[in-house]
This record gives sequence, C-alpha cells and structure tokens, in this order.
Amino acid sequence: MNFKVLIADDDYINRRLLLSLLKKQLYQVEVLEAVDGESALALSQENKDIELIIADVEMPMMDGSAFIKKYRYENPNSHVPILAISSNDLRAKEVLYMGANKFLTKPITGDKLLDAIMNVQN
Repeated sequence: MNFKVLIADDDYINRRLLLSLLKKQLYQVEVLEAVDGESALALSQENKDIELIIADVEMPMMDGSAFIKKYRYENPNSHVPILAISSNDLRAKEVLYMGANKFLTKPITGDKLLDAIMNVQN
C-alpha cells in the first residue's frame, strides 16, 4: 500500500530532494507534485486520498501560506497533516496560524522529515 503525499514547491530540485527523502524513509510512497499553491489546490481536490501535504512557503501565483489557508477553509473536516517548509523561519508563526501542522526550516534531512511526519501522524 502506498502512502500518498502532495509536494507543492516551485523548485524542481527541491521536489526531487523531497521525493528522494520520502522514498528512502517511507519506501512505498506515491507523490503528486505541484509547482505552486493553485496547482496544489487543484490536485488536492482531485485526489481526496492524500495522506500528507508538504508545502514550500515561498512559491509564485499562490504561496504556501495562502494555499494552506485556502485548503483548510475548503476542507474544514480534513485531518490531512500539512508540513510547511521554508528557508525563512520568520514565516513559521504565520503558516502555523493558517493551519500548517508543522514548520520545517531548509535544508531538510531525511531524519528531520521523518520525525516531522511521525509527529504529525499521531
């Protein structure tokens, strides 16, 4: 059985890194990729079986904070955990207020990612 994850990040290399870390830590993972908050929102609406969302905070069109706020508004009963990631730790309070379950500062390691996933799944 696959663990279904949505990664929203405008940087291709960051998406590849997160995909690699997820596959190394979780083995059977299915990853959906979005390049901005708008496409992430569309993918989340099309795939109701997503079990985790990882969203970069700094993205074009609709940033991670706006995506999280809109996702939580449109899915008020959703228990899907959201990990927000940024190199700017000054945005942590904002994204947690918008509905992120956890904030991670780049660079991300496999252990750091796995720890965050395990802590939001409980």
